[in-house]
Amino acid sequence: MKINQKVELFLHRRGFTHPDVRSLVRNQLYLAAGTCLIAAVTFGFAHWALGLAAGAVLITFNFWSLAKFGQHLAYMRKGAVVSLLVRFYGRLIISGLVLYGLIVWGQCSIYALLAGLSTVVVNAIFWGVAGFRQKVKEA
Repeated sequence: MKINQKVELFLHRRGFTHPDVRSLVRNQLYLAAGTCLIAAVTFGFAHWALGLAAGAVLITFNFWSLAKFGQHLAYMRKGAVVSLLVRFYGRLIISGLVLYGLIVWGQCSIYALLAGLSTVVVNAIFWGVAGFRQKVKEA
């Protein structure tokens, strides 16, 4: 069984039923793991490498939570807005506290954290371009 199939099966068991959401989360997991590996191999345990890896892991947890909840949000009849706002602000507060801790106590570089956090943007761009290219080929 290929690694993609194993990861897809793992994500499906965790509640990611929509194929596009599953591929986005899968790619984000790959991107975060690759970022952490490159940071560790290239920079060792420098503050910059730890900041890069921490940013990638933090945004991956945020993306995981948002993607999983977003699938269920579409089918909610009542309380969707309140539920969305509570989860959004909860994630925002927790992420802010983690970033504060990483910057103040962990002495992580702000630029490294931003680079790690931007992995989700890179993931979304690649996913969008791949989807666009697939539609162009079909036309």
